[in-house]
Amino acid sequence: MEKETKENQAVEEELAAYEKLRQRLGKSLGELNDKINTESISQAMEKAKEELKELGEHSREAITRAGETLKKDIASSINRIKPKVDRNIEEGREDFNRMYNKGGALWREIFTEAERIKDISLDKGGAFLLNVTRGFGEWAGNLSEKLDNSLSYRTGELTHGGTFTCTDCGSEIHLKKPGRLPPCPKCSKTGFRRS
Repeated sequence: MEKETKENQAVEEELAAYEKLRQRLGKSLGELNDKINTESISQAMEKAKEELKELGEHSREAITRAGETLKKDIASSINRIKPKVDRNIEEGREDFNRMYNKGGALWREIFTEAERIKDISLDKGGAFLLNVTRGFGEWAGNLSEKLDNSLSYRTGELTHGGTFTCTDCGSEIHLKKPGRLPPCPKCSKTGFRRS
């Protein structure tokens, strides 16, 4: 009973460390604006871990485990998100170019004058998102060699939440908040991939 209590406390500590680390990393990355790249992401991750260690609220082991889990979650998420962001940004540029080409001479003159505004708006919205996903994509690519290359998940692993597909039967588990992955509800197997 005492061993189970200690294990539960360790799980709770790791979840708390994970959540605080995720929040600190998010804040640090938000301050980077368009300077998100492999190096800045790695530095932000290390900074967040060091700040959390300095607070002394969690053991170094819990912070280290939470950091590795966060890296894995980011890498597996970005592999799913990046193609969609790239496609949406490209579709926005294609829509703009279609309108530019269909509008005739006056419309093209207006668009030419507004080119600066278009660039600013693309940079502020889509280009920022594109930079973020490219930076994380590059970071995840470098990281995947150090992490499990398949970025698979096992029952009992901590994750930030999301949808996971059982590698045996294809059944999905939806976690709405950070927690540990349970066994597959359909086949009771323990292997998953992020969906």
